[in-house]
Amino acid sequence: MNENIPNPTLIDPDMKEIVESFLIETKEILEKLDFDLLELEKRPEDSDLLNQIFRSFHTIKGTSGFLGLEKLPQVTHKAEDILNKLRKGEVNLSTHLMDGIILGYDTIKGLLKKIEIDKNEDFNTDEANSTLEYLINEIENGKTTSEIVGVKNLINELDQKSKEILAADANFSEPKQNQNDDIKHHLMKPAQTASVQENTIRVDVDRLDDLLDIVSEIVLGRNRLSQVNSKFAIENEGTVFSKDFGEVTKQLDLMTTELQLVVMKLRMIKIGKIFNRYPRLVRDLCRDLGKEVELVIKGEDTEVDKNLIEEINDPLVHLIRNSVDHGVESPETRKNAGKNPKGTVILSAEHVGNNIVITIEDDGKGIDPNVIREKAIEKGLVTRERAKEFSRQEMMHLIFLPGFSTAEKVSNVSGRGVGMDVVKTNVAKLRGIINIESEAGKGTKIIIKLPLTLAIISGMIVKALGDFLVIPLGSVIEVLRVNKEQIHSIKGKEVIKLRDSVLPLVTLDYLLAGKSNGRKKEEQDWQYVVEVGIAEKRYGIKVDELIGQQEVVIKSLGSYLGKIDGVAGSTIMGDGTVVMILDIIELFNRLERNS
Repeated sequence: MNENIPNPTLIDPDMKEIVESFLIETKEILEKLDFDLLELEKRPEDSDLLNQIFRSFHTIKGTSGFLGLEKLPQVTHKAEDILNKLRKGEVNLSTHLMDGIILGYDTIKGLLKKIEIDKNEDFNTDEANSTLEYLINEIENGKTTSEIVGVKNLINELDQKSKEILAADANFSEPKQNQNDDIKHHLMKPAQTASVQENTIRVDVDRLDDLLDIVSEIVLGRNRLSQVNSKFAIENEGTVFSKDFGEVTKQLDLMTTELQLVVMKLRMIKIGKIFNRYPRLVRDLCRDLGKEVELVIKGEDTEVDKNLIEEINDPLVHLIRNSVDHGVESPETRKNAGKNPKGTVILSAEHVGNNIVITIEDDGKGIDPNVIREKAIEKGLVTRERAKEFSRQEMMHLIFLPGFSTAEKVSNVSGRGVGMDVVKTNVAKLRGIINIESEAGKGTKIIIKLPLTLAIISGMIVKALGDFLVIPLGSVIEVLRVNKEQIHSIKGKEVIKLRDSVLPLVTLDYLLAGKSNGRKKEEQDWQYVVEVGIAEKRYGIKVDELIGQQEVVIKSLGSYLGKIDGVAGSTIMGDGTVVMILDIIELFNRLERNS
């Protein structure tokens, strides 16, 4: 087949649906294989796992052959041959064989991307084919992997080739993932594959978005009905009609909540979809850095909205790389410190209320806040005078400043002056909060808290200077009631002492306009303060009243009003009043610019 001419099968309109199904299902198999191959390296005696991996390669070979492809079945067949010899006990699994299988895997992944984008197989597979053939021939000649001549010299070449393929696969030229790929998210499991295929259907994401829009309107109607019922019950207390109206309202309220939950679950994807990419990342990093690190994954069945799952990938990659590079020490250093030479990084996820909490924890050297502070001063990111006023937590959060790095030299892994600021930016875009806990010599824990969805949110309704506003509850850390004597002034800015840190205070009119609007309220002895946080930043917003918590639907302000700085959108309250929803990210950015 001419490599420069698209395969007729792939562009045949009658085969379009079959090809799309092949691409989706093969991606799912490759996602699972990425994790399974590294598990096999840890558990080479696990025959069930080996058989599962063999079946995965066999499935790809069969379906790609059916479509008339040539290169993809060739590479898959050779990898399958090695796996079959492992199954039969003709050879034991070694690092050398695993490197060859992984090279085959990476080549298959690169080929699939080429098929998806360009509808052809114009992808170099010579390296993978020749390497796999060499390994097969040596095994058939009765040699063990330790006896295979020259195979040790292939290790670095295989590793470099795999990285080149992965780098090409991750290029910005990559098209947007097929939307159906986000919906059919169930990871393949050995004994359940057949039943899963029979009990799942693919639904276009646009249809789910339309359904969510309708549910959003129902939620607004539910809120309106609840408020009308409250007024009606007061005016007609004790009547039969009032009682019946109240019961119907409660029933509709319950069913609306249930409907909302069901629709939200339809958009949810298991976070294992991205978590299972990271064992390979850690394996490659360990080889580059000469370290031994085990990645422990917990809570991979935790579900999160499809719009969030890919957005959180980049921050997690940065954090895991930092844990392996900066956090975990070399085997020699760990041994001298009385630690296990092999370090551990724990990646976990769990639901906490209406949020998902992702934690990256290592048992490395930890972070010394004083070292962080001095490095920031040295790089000119903060003045020594200002740094003297920082609390321990504020010193820790200096690592989120753009250009901050503690690496002594630039490498492919670190020292490029980017990383944690990217994490901060991406987490902030998702209305998330990030926090760092660390103890020198013990390790570091980074905690990311994200909302489960970006469509319908829980909001705190507040009143200040006569206006009602909604603060997204995902950004709210706590609500305080402080006496005016607890409010102090530092360099003209109001602050309060909150446990071991200083919390700066702002008013809503200053937040929205950058200055006081002239409206004054009567000075009171007690003041409500809503502590909000985005990424690592914290502020206390002064409000007059706390109205309550309510689920609200974010609505666009429309083309007439357009984009208003500091306002994420609006919502409609139960009485029909339109109330603005604050954009905490933009407001924080404005405060940073002003300061």
